[in-house]
Amino acid sequence: MSQQQLAAFLSELNLLEQKVNNLVSGENVNTNVASEALQNLTRFVSENAPSLPAYELRRAHGEIMKLKTRILEIEEKTRRQGKFKFTRTNKEKPQVMSLPTECPEEKISSATERPSRGLLPTLINLTNETITIDSMESSSKDIWLDNLEKSTIIIKGIPSALHMTNLRDCKIIGGPVLTSVFLEDCFHSIFVVGCQQMRIHKSKECDFYLHICSRVIVEDCFACRFAPYNREYCEKAEEFSRANLELSVNHWNCIDDFNWLSVEQSPNWSILPEDKRIKL
Repeated sequence: MSQQQLAAFLSELNLLEQKVNNLVSGENVNTNVASEALQNLTRFVSENAPSLPAYELRRAHGEIMKLKTRILEIEEKTRRQGKFKFTRTNKEKPQVMSLPTECPEEKISSATERPSRGLLPTLINLTNETITIDSMESSSKDIWLDNLEKSTIIIKGIPSALHMTNLRDCKIIGGPVLTSVFLEDCFHSIFVVGCQQMRIHKSKECDFYLHICSRVIVEDCFACRFAPYNREYCEKAEEFSRANLELSVNHWNCIDDFNWLSVEQSPNWSILPEDKRIKL
């Protein structure tokens, strides 16, 4: 990108960022309008990502994450906690646990990594379960899966955001997420999802089948493998359209490793070989 092109990009970027900032300022914030403006900003950065200097791309991603966090905070303050219904393999009800009002400082990361304390886990402390979250219970809501082991979770509909923490030997199969996916402390699991942006933190030996319109951010990860989203189902085209995800644009193999600043390929992630990809 030439200096002239970069200057034009930065000018447009500043206008888009300012528009979102204005929409999330003050009282009576319309988060739907703000989210739409943020999606336009994310799409603009994504389209220009291949030709941007690394430092400008990181700065833009950082600003997007801050704005997304602000929108989530506003949504969580106004959202009533709904009840969830699940289709499961046994009659035991999933555990939903309230988060403490005060947490040790060292256990709290930024909202771009962990769900904020206003959000309760959707599913928690499950082992050897197969559960389907119905579209009526997931659409336009934040989903948080925490402390699951050897379980398969199928998410129908279009969640607003998806948080996953402390997963072991799990398989998470979903369609598009309206905004962001956040992972932390996941091990030897498979994730199939579409989203606007994704951040993966402290996770190892996980496989990701992604449809994403921006670059994936990984940090403190090891042996993560990536492949394009390959799930086919009847509502796919309609749902991806409603989530503002173009099926023809997928940056599943554009990975920014915050622990690897060299121009050479990071050793912490790789492309999943075609002969080892699961069929969906």
